[in-house]
Amino acid sequence: MAKIVPFRALRYDTSRIENPDLVMAPPYDVISPSLQETLYHRSPVNVVRLILGKTSPEDSETDNRYTRSAADFEQWQQEEVLQRDGAPSVYLYDQEYRTEAGSVVVRKGFMALTRLEDFSSGVVKPHEKTLSGPKTDRLKLTQACGANFSPIFSLYSDPCCVLEALTRPVKEETPDLEITDDDGVKHRLWRVEDATILKKAQDLLENKPLFIADGHHRYETALNYRNYMRETHPDFTGKELFNYVLMYFANMEDQGMLIYPTHRLIHSLSAFNRDSFLESLEEYFDVETVRIDPSVADSRAQVRKTLKEKGEGKHALALFAGQETVCYLTLKDEAIMDRFFDEKTPKVLRTLDVSILHRLILEHLLNITPEAQEKQTNLKYVKNFDEAFELVRDGEFQLGFLMNATRMSEVRDVANAGEKMPQKSTYFYPKLLTGLVINKIVEGETVEG
Repeated sequence: MAKIVPFRALRYDTSRIENPDLVMAPPYDVISPSLQETLYHRSPVNVVRLILGKTSPEDSETDNRYTRSAADFEQWQQEEVLQRDGAPSVYLYDQEYRTEAGSVVVRKGFMALTRLEDFSSGVVKPHEKTLSGPKTDRLKLTQACGANFSPIFSLYSDPCCVLEALTRPVKEETPDLEITDDDGVKHRLWRVEDATILKKAQDLLENKPLFIADGHHRYETALNYRNYMRETHPDFTGKELFNYVLMYFANMEDQGMLIYPTHRLIHSLSAFNRDSFLESLEEYFDVETVRIDPSVADSRAQVRKTLKEKGEGKHALALFAGQETVCYLTLKDEAIMDRFFDEKTPKVLRTLDVSILHRLILEHLLNITPEAQEKQTNLKYVKNFDEAFELVRDGEFQLGFLMNATRMSEVRDVANAGEKMPQKSTYFYPKLLTGLVINKIVEGETVEG
């Protein structure tokens, strides 16, 4: 099953930079153009220059965002801005954050390398579909730099929370690094060489599957890079670093493990008639229409509260189409979804809230094809609940579908069934910070053990 090994991370030398907060970045796929610009200006050695370099109209095969990332990466090592730890280690990683309800929680995990496994082995289980564009982009970056800059986020199940108990004394010590990001999340890192902790982590995960929570594109990229390297190194033994990938491991039973929803906004539907659409929903849903004032925070908060309550025992969505009303849509019968899926499709996938939205409403009622959904021709994803109201009210979007979060049990069951959810079905918050540790895939180097 899962094979976990320590590694010698490349890390920022904090004595050479003014403020570690200024050199970190979120994962590349959540960095907007404006945030990219901000991160560029924060520091000449911000990790964004490695993971999401700027493009230029003059880019060529020999001078582009990937070659510039590789040049910066090499220069920062030569200047010892990035230094490699002397001994293989695992890295405990806690994130302290405030929930939407206002309570403070800590998500606990650790970073190490794991042996890359094809999905067919059942060791690593995906739950979301991927797109070819991001995988091509990430492969070019990996080939240019020979490194994993951002960890893949994985989940395992351990109701006894063995590692959490074992590492508690370590976390009573001062962290090796503590960062506060733009969202106010506190990130703490402890480097651990303790053989007992390492052995316990290896034994714990040896017989458990790993579920990818975030980083599907990066994991598939790592598989593609491994295969590419094996072709160019036909005498490989399996212990070369390119057979492994940087991963963050977290216990899905951890109280700090939360999934947030991603909401959907619809735009540019030609000949769209609001009233006839609302009428068509009544065949499949119990529709409750409630007047609200979307400009008032308490009113929006009540929508969130009501939607959560309605979703506790049934499948419920909320629809905001302007005109100061919100419609709560509760699926009349789960059997309705049978007609929109192949009979072999597991029930857990057919009856996900996101499946109900994408298959029944977007595809069947609004005629937004799966291809159009994938290209986001008429679709935009937003994570901010309030933003959905604002954008529909401003007339930029025609419809806003507000979602409850996908349950952890649904993530596990869909992955175990070998199925994949629609895009943006899960939003694990907070995002893992990029720049805490880097895995350099050193030519000729092998893992220990």
